[in-house]
Amino acid sequence: MCDNKPMAPYAKLPELEEYKEWFKDFADLYREDGILQVTWKTNDGPMHHSGMSHRAIGQLVRVLSLDFKNEIIIFTHIGDSWMTESDPNGWETYSELPTQRFQHQYFDDTNLIKNMVFDLDVPTIGAVPGPGFHWDSAFLSDVTICTEDTVMEVPHAQGGLVPGDAMGLMCQHYFGTKRGNYYMMTTRQFTAQDMLDHGMVSEVVPKGKAVERAWEIARMWKLMSYENRTIMSNLAKRPLKKLLVEDLKLHTVSEQYGSLLRVAAGDLGDEHSAQQDEKYISRVADYRYATTDMQEPMTAEHWAGMANRAADWFKKVEAGEIENPFDTSKPVPCNFAASSVDLPPGAAQISSTRSPASTGSTCAGVMAEGS
Repeated sequence: MCDNKPMAPYAKLPELEEYKEWFKDFADLYREDGILQVTWKTNDGPMHHSGMSHRAIGQLVRVLSLDFKNEIIIFTHIGDSWMTESDPNGWETYSELPTQRFQHQYFDDTNLIKNMVFDLDVPTIGAVPGPGFHWDSAFLSDVTICTEDTVMEVPHAQGGLVPGDAMGLMCQHYFGTKRGNYYMMTTRQFTAQDMLDHGMVSEVVPKGKAVERAWEIARMWKLMSYENRTIMSNLAKRPLKKLLVEDLKLHTVSEQYGSLLRVAAGDLGDEHSAQQDEKYISRVADYRYATTDMQEPMTAEHWAGMANRAADWFKKVEAGEIENPFDTSKPVPCNFAASSVDLPPGAAQISSTRSPASTGSTCAGVMAEGS
């Protein structure tokens, strides 16, 4: 008997409140008027480079694509920098051969890149509040805004790794083959002006204004019809789609192969080699972004002396002679800028900073006002 009803309803897909909880250790999510702000983090402080964050980025992006209420998406990072920290204990499964390491390097390393371009069919904006590494989500967005103090790099080669996680590929794409190869193969940092001059970023704004500007652009796009701005975004993504289809897997598999060769040769240490690499990154990362050391032309002496120069710098920090601007024990500014347009009710009463050690996230408190 026909009752004019479909045989089955639409499958239930995750709602914002559900996946906000799923990814609470890795991102604060706030949505207003169809504009979603994703603020990367680890717990209540800066996002730390780890196998867990690698996986979470790709997974969250895929989930966001399933929620049609996300009409425009802004990607940013908590505080006034991009990712500068690494979790030395966040790579245990990365060292488990062969399956776990294969899954991390073959799937996770690829998904956090390709999901940004192939899964998200809506307009995206990267809002970069300052220097850092693993800038994938921001620079794979349709439009990228960065602050004038932003410096980025492709750090792999200095650590003896093949730079195959697509950051090198994007340098070749944006800077051109020779300049891109230079940044990829020497690890020299590139500045906000370098990126603007070569079309890697869309605008450079004063410190503290990247997220505010991203919301201004998102509000502007809301004046277009939903259908046309979505189609426009598909055109914007086409050049990167073609690039990733041709070369992404080659790059990620090359990095994986190079890493396994180092493990086989024994020059990565024991089975905890991944954690050892990350401990090195943790020791030198703040120094790399707090100084202009990596903006100089690189030499063998420069690479070899990095760890010692960083150690001397940290001694001065501990002695109180200089300040570490990336000290994770200090309060982290909350990058919530919908307020520059219209704060959601009650948000104006919430402090604009939070302590990484706190259990209650101020930014999360602001974000919770959205729906």
